[in-house]
Amino acid sequence: MYEVLIKFGFIHAFANDCLYIKCYKGKIILLILVYVDNMTITGPNEYHIISFKLFLDEDFEITDLGELKHILGVLVARDCSRCLIYLSQIAHIQHTITCFGLEDLTPVSISLAVKLNLTLSQSSTTEAKNIPSRIMQMIFIICHW
Repeated sequence: MYEVLIKFGFIHAFANDCLYIKCYKGKIILLILVYVDNMTITGPNEYHIISFKLFLDEDFEITDLGELKHILGVLVARDCSRCLIYLSQIAHIQHTITCFGLEDLTPVSISLAVKLNLTLSQSSTTEAKNIPSRIMQMIFIICHW
């Protein structure tokens, strides 16, 4: 896939192995997210999206699933009239709660600083180090989306 995307003029993003960017005259015209055998295509112009899908269809058997509704467990909702995109992890959060039998707990809201990065090494006690790694992985996924 890498070779095909480069052939079409994409640049592989340094920040994310799954992200490919295509620019024209200094402006982004397509963004592609590739994850295993799934691909999300977006851009400001439908013409470029359609052209890219036709290009892909020359080398691969593709299935167009239409407008993006979910990506890697994240719900995607668009409000085109206000130019907004909403992302929700509620399904992943509910799965995590059920997986660890936490359905009867009372949720509370807490305020965190924007772009705050929490790490295990910042824990002032050793209690966090005793949390099973599966729970820590799920918490990490929720906190870093």
